[in-house]
Amino acid sequence: MTLREYLQSRDMKPSAFAAEVGVPPSTITRILNGERSPGLELMRAIRDNTNGEVQPNDWLAAPAPTTGEAA
Repeated sequence: MTLREYLQSRDMKPSAFAAEVGVPPSTITRILNGERSPGLELMRAIRDNTNGEVQPNDWLAAPAPTTGEAA
């Protein structure tokens, strides 16, 4: 589950979640907008504060599809 999905499922504002994990609201907003990724400690705080519903693996981007052509 993404952080955005988690917040939406609970009708929670990013600023309220930011207070729970101890970061400025702008940090969560930037994460939600794809402007930054959380560091390891923030990933852990997000995991812990979502009771494991948002996992560190959820931040890993899927590999880009390949066309099968050699470069």
